[in-house]
Amino acid sequence: MDTKVQLATMIKEAKHIVAFTGAGISTESGIPDFRSSGGIYDQLSKMQYSGEEALHVDFLERYPELFFKNYRKTLEFPDAQPNFGHIFFKKLEESGKKVDIITQNIDHLHQATGVSHVWPVHGNASKWKVHHFNEPVATEERVWDEKGIARNQKGELIRPDIVLYGEPLDEEVFQKAWEAIAEADLLIVIGTGLNVYPAAGLLDAFSGEHSVLINRTSVPSLQSFDLIFQESSGELLQEIWEEYLIDLHT
Repeated sequence: MDTKVQLATMIKEAKHIVAFTGAGISTESGIPDFRSSGGIYDQLSKMQYSGEEALHVDFLERYPELFFKNYRKTLEFPDAQPNFGHIFFKKLEESGKKVDIITQNIDHLHQATGVSHVWPVHGNASKWKVHHFNEPVATEERVWDEKGIARNQKGELIRPDIVLYGEPLDEEVFQKAWEAIAEADLLIVIGTGLNVYPAAGLLDAFSGEHSVLINRTSVPSLQSFDLIFQESSGELLQEIWEEYLIDLHT
């Protein structure tokens, strides 16, 4: 059986689908991949520090002006819109499937589709907070001072609500993501090399029927996936939807 037909069949038969996504799902929306050649990590590493250093909480506290200069250059994409790779899962939810999205991305594109359950394990760059107190700050209250440092109306340092290097993941989000994978009968991994922990460790919770990988490059433990597609997720999922699933209903 053709692998695309196999994937469509798995989706039709699944009751609870979990998508585990990384930066590769958003490249078709104009956002560079994070760790691939020429990606965001490489761009930062061409400076006088590594990509990890530039996105470390200590770097923010010691060099806030430089942190935000890098952030606005490499991590802010206000005009990016969801591509079909994101929209696909909203369509599955609308067809009656239970869908959870677990994403390593901070770009908010899954949330922008309106899908109900998104667990952003590395945070959400569309939300801001006071750095030392974790108090939420409305985007319209954000002020850039004369050095390009983000502050609130009180002059306190604020930052995107994302997990920087040197910081723990949100325990509640991680637990919800673990529970979703543990309950799913179909896992679709998209656009990630599965080399960032502890997020990648979430896949250990999966014991469902089928797992699928959609990623342009090879990843560890390929043999653990039932199907593997090395191509663009948006184009692939749009083809599968239009060819095999467009009449999907409860």
